[in-house]
Amino acid sequence: MFNASIDGRLVLPQPSAAVCNGKTYDAAACSVATAQWTNATWRSDQIGAMQITNWENSSCSILFNSSTCNQGSVSVLGVDAISAAHVQTTVRFAATINLRLAIKSSGHDFLGRSTAAGSLLLWLHHMKNMTMIDQYSSCGLANVSNAVRIEAGAQWSDVYQWLSQFNLVAIGPAAGTVTVVGGYLQGGGHSPLSRWKGLAADQVLEYDVVTADGQRQTVNACQNSDLFWALSGGGGGTFAIVLSAVIRTYPSPSIVVATYSVNATNVTRYATLMESFVGSIPQLADAGATSYFNIGDLTISVLVHIPNGDSNVLDGIINQFVANNSDLNFTITKSFVLPSFYAYFAALLAPNNPSGYNLLVSSRFIPESIIRNNSQIVAAAFVQAQGQSTIGSNLRGSLVAGGQVSNTTNRNNSVNPGWRTALLSMAYTQTWLDTTSQVNQDNLSTQGLLRGAMLDTILPAGVQPTCYTNEANPYEVNWQEKFYGSIVIYNQLKSVKVKYDPFGLFQCTTCVGSDDWTSDLNCPKTSNSNKINLTIFFLFAGIFAILL
Repeated sequence: MFNASIDGRLVLPQPSAAVCNGKTYDAAACSVATAQWTNATWRSDQIGAMQITNWENSSCSILFNSSTCNQGSVSVLGVDAISAAHVQTTVRFAATINLRLAIKSSGHDFLGRSTAAGSLLLWLHHMKNMTMIDQYSSCGLANVSNAVRIEAGAQWSDVYQWLSQFNLVAIGPAAGTVTVVGGYLQGGGHSPLSRWKGLAADQVLEYDVVTADGQRQTVNACQNSDLFWALSGGGGGTFAIVLSAVIRTYPSPSIVVATYSVNATNVTRYATLMESFVGSIPQLADAGATSYFNIGDLTISVLVHIPNGDSNVLDGIINQFVANNSDLNFTITKSFVLPSFYAYFAALLAPNNPSGYNLLVSSRFIPESIIRNNSQIVAAAFVQAQGQSTIGSNLRGSLVAGGQVSNTTNRNNSVNPGWRTALLSMAYTQTWLDTTSQVNQDNLSTQGLLRGAMLDTILPAGVQPTCYTNEANPYEVNWQEKFYGSIVIYNQLKSVKVKYDPFGLFQCTTCVGSDDWTSDLNCPKTSNSNKINLTIFFLFAGIFAILL
């Protein structure tokens, strides 16, 4: 019945390591899973897999055969949707029986928001259509040339490649297996090109969505304008299900790129090196550069590029930094030019798409004014919060703000205002092995929160720390203000949430409105009702008949 209504698209998800464990052991499948474990493309093709494995299941592993391997946080039933009708039917079914619903495309999520124990999963991975709109015009906008409509399952690597045929590019992430219109875009979306043209959320012209009542709606600046505002920065998985979005494209720039790394001889020298490095960041920013850098183990390693840049300018900035630290050994790749963003992406970014490990992230925005005026304070905080390879941690910096991200003209969206004044987004990352004890995992989790809080010392007294919600810690205190910018903005977002999803069908960790629910997001705090857990439902029902 339900399965027939969705054209037989029901599937049974399982954790990606289940084939290597317990009753579901399959030697051939386990061999494939082990070989592909860190392949982000393979993981995105598995309905039960997440890119970050701690949001799947801690009892299943490719490192050992566990007799206690269970479903964990992985949904017990899924709908492999390939049409809007499949999405609408699934939403109506889940709403009718008050079912816990999870929404997932590729599983790129650091907070576990696209999976839930005992839930029905709406999997959008195979909705991959991409359409060029030569002249888009709607809602009073003048014609926008070469806009594109992208469906919910399309991934950025495919979009970048497709657009390269037309010498075009859209504002997307460094990781190609991220989907275009899911949590990445809806959470703001920083990019290797964001300083050049703004955040991903700044590029949206229109959404095609299914709301919690199962209705399909067009959402733009004049139709359902409050929902358009909320979806563009307020986070995915909570307001509506986005089937597709229309976004701007641009003629592809050439890319000037260079890399370097430097290692200090001791802690004292590392502190002065860091002061010199932070002091060079405004020069890079003024040259239009974007940069990603890692801080840990007395080392700084850097990738830097400039859209439509000048090699001489980039070499000059790096050479001056080297000259200021001539007593240290540098490993440098002299700047070179790639003819298009896609050439840059394919050569340097696509091969670096880590996946298949346990991870927690704690992040903070660092305001541009502080970096320019108080670089010594910034440098000291970076040294204090630096990563340590011995415990699997890293402090990663992203020079992806400033420039056009700071341009708020005609930005009709709910992007965290911390983006608009920042220059850097800093993220302390903590990894661990499956064999790590729960006590040590808890200690590492606490350490991650403390390291993130170390970056708060950079801010003037009384200033609220903010961070990028897609690269954040689900255990943050006062996440409403940090993730969404202020309690005023959060409450505005919540009013939109209540309007379009009054019964809370769409719930996910630290998503807008989740604070009105119990920690497992199954029960409203003000009601005795609760979501149906499919695992328990099947245990008592003994059959899948209601779903078939």
